[in-house]
Amino acid sequence: MGRRRKTLVVLATLIGTFLAALDATVVGTAMPTIIGELGGLPLYPWAFASYLLAATVTGPVFGKLSDTYGRKPVYLAGISLFLLGSVLAGASQSMAALIAFRTVQGLGAGAVQPVAITIIGDIFELETRARIQGLFGAVWGISAVAGPAVGGLLTDLASWRWVFYLNIPFGLAAAVLLALTLTESFERRRRKVDYLGTALLTGGLVAVLLALLGRPGVTATGLALLCGGVAMLALFAFVEGRAEDPIVPPDMFRDRILSVSAFGNLALGGVLLGVSVYVPLFVQGSLGGTALTAGAVVASLSIGWPVGSFVGGRMLLRTGYRATLLLGSALVASGAALCVPMDRGTSLAYVVVAVVVIGLGLGFSSTSYLVSVQNAVPWRRRGVATSSVVFFRTVGGSLGVAVMGALLNASLGERYGAAVRRVSEGDAALGRLLSDPNALLQPAVRARIPDAAYAELAGALSAALSPAFWVLLVFGVGSVVAAAFFPRGAAADLVTGEAEHG
Repeated sequence: MGRRRKTLVVLATLIGTFLAALDATVVGTAMPTIIGELGGLPLYPWAFASYLLAATVTGPVFGKLSDTYGRKPVYLAGISLFLLGSVLAGASQSMAALIAFRTVQGLGAGAVQPVAITIIGDIFELETRARIQGLFGAVWGISAVAGPAVGGLLTDLASWRWVFYLNIPFGLAAAVLLALTLTESFERRRRKVDYLGTALLTGGLVAVLLALLGRPGVTATGLALLCGGVAMLALFAFVEGRAEDPIVPPDMFRDRILSVSAFGNLALGGVLLGVSVYVPLFVQGSLGGTALTAGAVVASLSIGWPVGSFVGGRMLLRTGYRATLLLGSALVASGAALCVPMDRGTSLAYVVVAVVVIGLGLGFSSTSYLVSVQNAVPWRRRGVATSSVVFFRTVGGSLGVAVMGALLNASLGERYGAAVRRVSEGDAALGRLLSDPNALLQPAVRARIPDAAYAELAGALSAALSPAFWVLLVFGVGSVVAAAFFPRGAAADLVTGEAEHG
């Protein structure tokens, strides 16, 4: 493939990455306003979990399909699904509809994100691959800067629906450019689809998420769902070990690089989504910010991310993957630790610093994991190997958002109710206005709340979010533990000896 054509392919895949980053950041900052209009604060985590679950389950399937039928058709199919979900989500009239259409978006994202990264792994050698993956991190950062800012402006000045419609031009541009520039030549191999494995994985993850996001406290239904989900996931692991063509080949994880990368990305996913989902809620609900303010704070994630990704792509060639991962994960854990003490009196500058540190760590870590995994397997397995990185990151994000959401729901109900009773004693009208926590997320309604009452209620929300930030720290420490187990050695020594296109 000529240099010009390679450049155009990179541009097409970068636009796809730009699309995925925009969706993650724009939606994250718009969600408090969305639930303020549509209601359904208890369903808040599902707007993210449904998307992540769909992307998680379909990621390995699309990775396998890209190894079988080629990257190009799978990538284009993924973008088409993603754009369909974006259009439908923008037209949603209820939280239930929004969650359903976010699931459609997730089905498409399961192809777009891992296949775009896999394409880069196909067309470049190790040294160039590391630099290009650093460029991906930088573009993710740039789009993350634009996403929250544009999303906040659209939400405040127009409508939150436009944060979904904004995906359309970027998605169409990526699809057209890739269709015109990427050519593939390889032997297509007929493979048996692992329907049983897909069903068990889907059922197990859905059951676990339903258990975590159900009614607060321990209930018989919740325990049954949790036990059933864990059993289905255990059966999934058993079935995959005996499947003719499993969606997640267990033998890959006998390689220490891939097994450590799996656990490392699980932890990083929990931190990434936890910050994207719950920091905007803290800023808008506890600190009295707008969608634009929340967007600006989360956008600071991208100040550190591209720097870490750019430097990390070069550092790993000099010092190896392990040193780069240890530095990145230590920064992630440090940033998560800074989030733990945040409360009603925390300044926006402090929140921005915490998020920047996390972004810096994610930049170092994500680049190292991606490049190491792609270099540890031959071409015929690069699609499923790359998708496994995204798979475990989205699993971590799904579980992280679910656990944090469960703790928030369990903690907020009684605490918020008690605060409302204290501030509205003798004032029935004020009590009715404050009865729904969504009032804290709507600037127009919030303006009608007396300052003293708002301070009390915002403090209740801040205290309810504290357990979620502790979970964020647990995931951050987990990323450090995973990095410590990564094999030592130079990047050039940890490359598969099999043919690139075997």
